[in-house]
Amino acid sequence: MDIRQLECLIAVAEELHFRKASERLGLSQSALSERVSALEHELGARLFFRTTRQVSLTQAGSEFVQDAKRILTDIDKSVSNVRHTAESDLHHIRVSGVDEAISMLLPRVLLAFRQTDFKVHVQVLEISSSEQHSHELIAHRTDVAFVRTHQEDEFISSELLHRQPIVVVLAETNPLSRSASLSIADIADQPIVGYPKHARPILHEALWSGFRKIGAQPNIVCEIIDKSTLLQFVAHGLGIALAPAWVKNIAPPGVSLVPFEPCENLIDLYVAFRKSGNSETVKRFVETVRKSTIQLT
Repeated sequence: MDIRQLECLIAVAEELHFRKASERLGLSQSALSERVSALEHELGARLFFRTTRQVSLTQAGSEFVQDAKRILTDIDKSVSNVRHTAESDLHHIRVSGVDEAISMLLPRVLLAFRQTDFKVHVQVLEISSSEQHSHELIAHRTDVAFVRTHQEDEFISSELLHRQPIVVVLAETNPLSRSASLSIADIADQPIVGYPKHARPILHEALWSGFRKIGAQPNIVCEIIDKSTLLQFVAHGLGIALAPAWVKNIAPPGVSLVPFEPCENLIDLYVAFRKSGNSETVKRFVETVRKSTIQLT
């Protein structure tokens, strides 16, 4: 049994058509059929039902396809790990992060880091989903990630950098902008500029869970992913919004930020990295993040 046989098996299982699978793999149809037949002979089990018009998986074939996919994924991961280890001495680091980290924290970290590692090339990728950051770390497509949720498993570790409150963002012309604080009940009748759940799950849930508690529905006039755009919408009076307190640093004229109650509504920022296989450059960068965060607090 070899990797190519497993690739042939998966292609036929996904296409359920030998000709299409052979075109996908760049093999002749006869060569593909021979590889699949050889695999069935070695396993001692029939993997496909074949007729002149149809191809379908047997029960044994269906189960073995799932195993084959896991095997190929593990092989890809192992190859990636080896290549990354071989390249670990290169002066290169890949950093991904949510918007706050990329725009507010990372510039300070890079300035401090470049004082001792000025030759290191840093590639920056902005991603809003913490789950996607985990995949990128495991696949060695990023080395350090700034995320909103705690990441801890057999591959990844994370450390809390800081916590910050949520604020209500309003146009200065809105009478509520002069409030000492605002709750969901206070903004229940306001038009709201919201966030898609997939892009900003924490802020999305803070808004919707608050409205569920008072038995009401928020009046969402539109949903925005980028916070700079959201602030402009609010400044022009299209609605109010919830945002982390750091947006005060990028808020345009004509916008007010009011504390959102209850005060336990907090947004976390973590630095995440792989538990093993990191270069010395990555380790020094993480240490710089720790020191820079302590200085900020």
